[in-house]
Amino acid sequence: MGAVVVFCSQTGSAKRYAGWLAEDLGCNAVPLEQVEAAAARAGVVILCSWFHAASLKGAKRFQALMAAHPEKRYAVVAVGATPMPSELWPAAEHEEAFRRSFPAGPYPDLPWCYCQGGFHFDRLGVGDKIMMRLYFKMLESEARKGSERSATALAQMRKGYDGCDRSYLEPLLAELRQRGWV
Repeated sequence: MGAVVVFCSQTGSAKRYAGWLAEDLGCNAVPLEQVEAAAARAGVVILCSWFHAASLKGAKRFQALMAAHPEKRYAVVAVGATPMPSELWPAAEHEEAFRRSFPAGPYPDLPWCYCQGGFHFDRLGVGDKIMMRLYFKMLESEARKGSERSATALAQMRKGYDGCDRSYLEPLLAELRQRGWV
């Protein structure tokens, strides 16, 4: 049995990563809504989704699939607006966000990687636009108090950006190959 990549995407970044991953694995990328049918024909199922309000969209549905089919192998690509690990954004913060959706206790060996996506205010839904305006106000306040991190985030988000880079998938691909899953 092969692999399948399922995605949940609002502005296109997670879908883009899913497409790249599917190309690399020689399999299909399908919307999360089709996960049950797609997973029926696969031995490895990879969720590619985005952070929303500090958790991964679709995580509960993916967890239900994992519980229903423990014989399959699973992995996750977590896409977010924050930069790849750096001095301002340590890897531990990405791990903490990921573990809100997939706690280490029940999912100790779940392979995953973080990939920076993009930010496109115009592609957000009405509710998310309202929430982001509030978030911008918070960042403005922190930036006025001298937070370099908040000032950097605010500047990037105001103009929008595409931070997607196919190479961010390499650590996960390497791990899946090392495990002999692909």
